Amino acid sequence: MERRASGDRHSDDELASALEEEVARITSAIPIIVPRASPEPSQDDDGGGDDEVGPPTELISFDDLPERREPTGPEPTFSPWVATAAVPIQRARPASEPEPRADGTGRSDASERAEEPPLSPPTFLPVARAEPLGLVPPELAPRDSEPVPVLSDAIVAGAVVAGPETGEVPVPADSDNDVLDDAEADVAAEPQASAETTGEFRPRDKKAGRAALFVPETTDLEPTPVEQRLGHASRMFWLWFAGTSSLISVGVGATLFVLGLSLRQLLVATLVGVALSFLPLGLGTLAGKWSGQPTLVVSRASFGLRGNLVPTVLALMVKLFWGAVLLWLAGSAAGSLTTAEHWPGSALAATAVALAVTAFVAVAVAYFGYALVARIQLVLTIASAALIALMVAATWNHVDVTRALAVPDALWTHVLTGAVIVFSYVGLAWAMSSAEVARYQRPLSSGGAAMLWATFGAGVPPFVLVSYGGLLAASDPTAAAELARDPVAGLVRLGLPGWYPVPLLLAVGLSLISALVLTVYSAGFTLDALGVRLGRRWSTLAAGVGITVVGVLLAATVTDLSAVIRGVPTALSVPVAAWVGVFSGEMMLRTRRFHQASLLARGGEYPDWRWTNLGLLIGGTVVGLGLISSPLPWLAWEGYLFRLVGIDPHAGIGASNIGVLVALGVGLIGALVSGAPAVRRQELAAG
Repeated sequence: MERRASGDRHSDDELASALEEEVARITSAIPIIVPRASPEPSQDDDGGGDDEVGPPTELISFDDLPERREPTGPEPTFSPWVATAAVPIQRARPASEPEPRADGTGRSDASERAEEPPLSPPTFLPVARAEPLGLVPPELAPRDSEPVPVLSDAIVAGAVVAGPETGEVPVPADSDNDVLDDAEADVAAEPQASAETTGEFRPRDKKAGRAALFVPETTDLEPTPVEQRLGHASRMFWLWFAGTSSLISVGVGATLFVLGLSLRQLLVATLVGVALSFLPLGLGTLAGKWSGQPTLVVSRASFGLRGNLVPTVLALMVKLFWGAVLLWLAGSAAGSLTTAEHWPGSALAATAVALAVTAFVAVAVAYFGYALVARIQLVLTIASAALIALMVAATWNHVDVTRALAVPDALWTHVLTGAVIVFSYVGLAWAMSSAEVARYQRPLSSGGAAMLWATFGAGVPPFVLVSYGGLLAASDPTAAAELARDPVAGLVRLGLPGWYPVPLLLAVGLSLISALVLTVYSAGFTLDALGVRLGRRWSTLAAGVGITVVGVLLAATVTDLSAVIRGVPTALSVPVAAWVGVFSGEMMLRTRRFHQASLLARGGEYPDWRWTNLGLLIGGTVVGLGLISSPLPWLAWEGYLFRLVGIDPHAGIGASNIGVLVALGVGLIGALVSGAPAVRRQELAAG
């Protein structure tokens, strides 16, 4: 039920009248048993017509109904089953039968009445049902002086028109159009008509009301409709698990070992990086749940409707880059396995086929939208978990814990470098996509639970795989460099069983497809938020084409994964970290949900520009880029602040990439200190 405007209030008399009408409507729905024909008048009757009041009243109960529903458990005092509105189907009057007289006898004499066959029990046909207030969904419950809602008027669509000729009865539309998750697998006690016109209702499986998987999602930048927001918090776990469970994380762990970290330091760096990732992923999930809108739409509250163009352009660049990296990794894995296993065909052909298949599948799934995305993520989560366990089992005999623990510690500034790499690879890579999959969460469900499920789903797979990659590298330092450069080829050269290459290709390919699906899906919203008026479906296709082009360019020019991880991602992570700081700081200050309409059009509660926050974004980026370094020649200008004070950007603290954390701190602390007045003004205006 739509909310009324804040100034439209009902008086007590209007509310009382509405309630009186509703009570009259409900009480009129009580079934009435058609009375049997009245007996012949007695000879002792004196014929006084004034004392005759009609046939005697029969005592009836609901147990006398033709079809009795078996009890299914405790029900409310005012049961929707008992209150089902019904009308008796009257016996058709033959053409030869005379019209009934005004006195109600229907016949002219007693002899004709005696020939009338006895009436059969009436058949009741449900035409509507009134919901008790306790069964009204919380989001449709009355607020302030709004009239009491009737569920059938609010969300029940009404399937067919009832009638004895059609043999059909109206069925309340199932509002669960969302995909089925583990918490929704039970049978719901929703009424469903039988094939007969007896008015019998049976429980209906929620599967019957799910949204069609291959019907494109229509919701774009506007809030997700309330009736579609049915996701449980636990769904956030498997929406993120598959996308972050790529075996490429094994190569990240090997890269940390190559940097000089011992196994102890590597585990600490991984734990710190994953823990830092909880900040953007958790608060982004909460923002998406609050507003039901994409990340870069919610970001307008922090930077202004026009000022938000700066982080939107940044987000589009980040998603194009990471999507291209995922696509390149899929092609590279296929080419490496073809060469290492001497499969028929050339590595180039295998790479091209893998690029085409991965791009097509990911873009097609993202095009259809959330329902198919969520279903695919559930399947891939189960498959990824099984394939990860299979990978560990196949490579466990190459693990030498004693040798791995014997590796000496490096400078602890290297731990900071490792933590920044993991934070960039996990938290910052997905920070600007975190609200997209949270838009379908139940509005009144626990925000804290959704945050925890999302962060654990996104953080647990990288922590396990990065740590295991470091363990493999520390167990065999001679294989560490190969694992860091090309993790698929490195795993093959460990001497895996002959049956394992195909599961290995599936493990790498499926996880990369899952991550690419989320990236393309989010990039479509970002392109629309930038002002490109294509609509979600066509923006998704456009973003997919752009990612494919950049991925092909990477596949043609790059061969070393470690160079990609240590170069461009760090440079992109600095402005993203500054944005995360500002956005997270304001989320911590907010006590009310966003004014959704004002996020879509100028002139609402949010200004066009938030100059202070834009200054924090730009200032944090400038400072952060001066405190990082890159091995890529065209990024050699980074680290200019280190050079100003005489510190080598490629050694010690200069090589720690601390600028990412500095940018995060500038945005976070700046927003917490300066943002409270502006946030309070927004909330008061929206309230």
